[in-house]
Amino acid sequence: MKKRKLCNVDCFVLFNLGLIVLFCIYVYYDRFVLYRGIEHILEFFIYAILLFLVIIVLWRYLRRFTFKTWTVILTEIGILMHFAGGFLKLDHRRLYEAIFFGLKYDKYVHFTNALAVSFLIKQLFGSLNLKLKNLENIIIICIVLGLGAVVEIVEYIITKTVPQNLVGFYDNNMQDLISNLVAGLCYLTINTYRNCKTHHY
Repeated sequence: MKKRKLCNVDCFVLFNLGLIVLFCIYVYYDRFVLYRGIEHILEFFIYAILLFLVIIVLWRYLRRFTFKTWTVILTEIGILMHFAGGFLKLDHRRLYEAIFFGLKYDKYVHFTNALAVSFLIKQLFGSLNLKLKNLENIIIICIVLGLGAVVEIVEYIITKTVPQNLVGFYDNNMQDLISNLVAGLCYLTINTYRNCKTHHY
């Protein structure tokens, strides 16, 4: 039986699983006990196991497809930005609370991740040989917005169940979704420009 070669998706998943394990041991466990209490620790392990199962299922499915390395790297940058926002401090506050050029750092994280997901979906459609023609870009933007909405629903649940959470309020949810939309429109602009350039030559 022919062995499968290690691909960029394998490296991506292994690296991030390692990161999650480290953060679960050194950060998430203590935070969960602080906010939810040691009596709810079983809940923590259920969340952790479910997260690992979701990642492994996605990895098993997605590794059959080819993704360009630069897209995987962009996705990793978005993930690292997320971790940095939660755990690094600037002026004694979480990086997520910092403001750059009039926008909270959080919005840059949403933008980067939404842009990366847009290109990943584009390449996934290509691998599946889906012929969506003019509808492709609209569908990709809708998927990105839908995935972003799922994240906001999770954050809403956190605000209702976790005391002293740092998620934010309604304005934060809407601004996150707007950041995702701007990223989708940026993807559309970049993709349209690349297509025009290809057809020109």
